[in-house]
Amino acid sequence: MAKFDSKALPSNLPKIEKKIREILRKADKNKDNCLSRDELKKAFKDLGSYLPDLRSYLAMKKADINRDGRISGEDELDMLVDYILDCKSKHYKM
Repeated sequence: MAKFDSKALPSNLPKIEKKIREILRKADKNKDNCLSRDELKKAFKDLGSYLPDLRSYLAMKKADINRDGRISGEDELDMLVDYILDCKSKHYKM
């Protein structure tokens, strides 16, 4: 899991992380507890990303540990959330 510099992160991190996880859960349209690239792109749109297609591609490269084309399991989800938080809120309307 990524380490974060506490000075660079917002003080309301748990609230932001909760919102991110809710958006990711809602993006799972077929309810298979995995995020496809299309579902991930939708999640980045909902997060307010300026470049959701690029963000979904980069996030998939970062968080899809087993390279099956889906974000699945807690480890991959945690890595995805870490990626989103690492991009900092300047890329998103949170």
